[in-house]
Amino acid sequence: MVIPAWVVTGFLDSGKTTLINRLIREELSEQEVLVIQFERGDTPLAEGEGVRSLYYSKAEIEESPYDVADSICEEIKKDPAELILIEWNGMEHFHRFEEMFLQFHLKPAIHVEKVIYAGDEKGLKHKIADSGLISMSQIAAGNLAYLRAEENAELNARELFQINPDIHVFTEGKWDRFKKKMFQYEVKSQISLLLVAAAAIFYLIANTYLGSFVTLFLGVFLQAVPFLVIGVLLSSAIQVYVSADWIRSKFPKNMVLGQLFAIVAGFCLPVCDCASIPVFKGLVKKGVPLSAAVTFMLVSPVINPVVILSTWYAFNGNLKIIAARCGLGMLCAVLTGLTCLISPPQKVLLADPVIQGGDGYGDYEIPTSDDSKAARFFKMMRHAQNEFFTVGTYLLTGIFVSTVLQEVWPGMTRSGGGIPILASVGFLMAMAFILSLCSSSDAIVARTMAGVFPAGALMGFLVFGPMIDLKNGAMLLGGFEKKFIVRLFVTTFLICFGVVGIFALLGSGGIRI
Repeated sequence: MVIPAWVVTGFLDSGKTTLINRLIREELSEQEVLVIQFERGDTPLAEGEGVRSLYYSKAEIEESPYDVADSICEEIKKDPAELILIEWNGMEHFHRFEEMFLQFHLKPAIHVEKVIYAGDEKGLKHKIADSGLISMSQIAAGNLAYLRAEENAELNARELFQINPDIHVFTEGKWDRFKKKMFQYEVKSQISLLLVAAAAIFYLIANTYLGSFVTLFLGVFLQAVPFLVIGVLLSSAIQVYVSADWIRSKFPKNMVLGQLFAIVAGFCLPVCDCASIPVFKGLVKKGVPLSAAVTFMLVSPVINPVVILSTWYAFNGNLKIIAARCGLGMLCAVLTGLTCLISPPQKVLLADPVIQGGDGYGDYEIPTSDDSKAARFFKMMRHAQNEFFTVGTYLLTGIFVSTVLQEVWPGMTRSGGGIPILASVGFLMAMAFILSLCSSSDAIVARTMAGVFPAGALMGFLVFGPMIDLKNGAMLLGGFEKKFIVRLFVTTFLICFGVVGIFALLGSGGIRI
């Protein structure tokens, strides 16, 4: 049984307990509720039938977070609740919460549905600045924010939006709207996906293809998973053991050398497209030429050794495919980077909303006082675990869509089944953008479509997909101007479409799959 959980964050005396009491009294009185407090202020927790509580001090979660997680796990196994309300300590980084509640024991038992940031109207901007990354991490993780008064609400909301553009802000006077949002679940996308999946499955069953569909799906999945595991392990190792400062310090300021170094670094650092974006942000903040930073971000997910290995395996050692993917990827990345040199964008980074810690680098790191080899290793494994399950969702979706394509269009041939070659290139680029596959395993999915689309069109999937997709866009929105992101997406698409389209029209380098 997975128990839903709502997390309330914010400073001490910001109204976290008051908000929890009101929710219990007015909305949750008929439910069995477990309240877990990691901080206690002046307001006592309301007592009532069906409400029980646990309390853990700041010292406990700092000294033995996993013991606390085990204790919570044992409690909910012994006496489950219908809903868990968590009052998080206002002076603890939210990554500490993620360490405890997204690890092996608690992740299957608790599903965090909502994160609410409770804010006091008085001096919110200065409080955020004083606490630095601690408050920023809590706000960045929030779905909703609840401010206790209307006074300065617009100004405070603006401060929150600068840190988290997607947060929904409510004041005490908008309680009914806040309550409606709390009990509203975003199901439109899931319903759409279910309808598409149901239609596809119905079609397959109606045509007696279910057996071959399952065989194809499992075959591709079993081939792709090992490369996904290798990719996330290496990517996580680099995130933990290779500092962003070190990478930034090695980047040359010279334009030509910067482009060459970006390509070499992209090959030597096997990071997936998810991991390359935080590094890209740090490079830009440290003054690395934008053209070189863009080239690194775009080229690293295409030419690193894990991607080359998975491509070699997927296409049965076809070196022409590997050479085409790497060559076209480097060309497209360099050309896109050079556009930032020829016509520099006016504004790239979002303004830092509050004082940053250390070097001003706003990407959050898991705070830990233990820098031993064992601690860093377990940190790497936790990072890999979270990344595997996140990226694995996209992989399953991609395999499903590619398998459906093979079953729905069985009459298509290697020549493209009559579809114009440029249309095939554009279609597969759009599909790669939507599916958002991890670059370490996308070649396996592409191989399953080799009987439907020609080799030249597949290059659009293999080159453009790792560079730009939906999940990359979501990550870029957290630190870059929207105009720059739109320009980057459009420029990358047009250059990839032009380069890959010319390659396909010229015979795809004689590649035969």
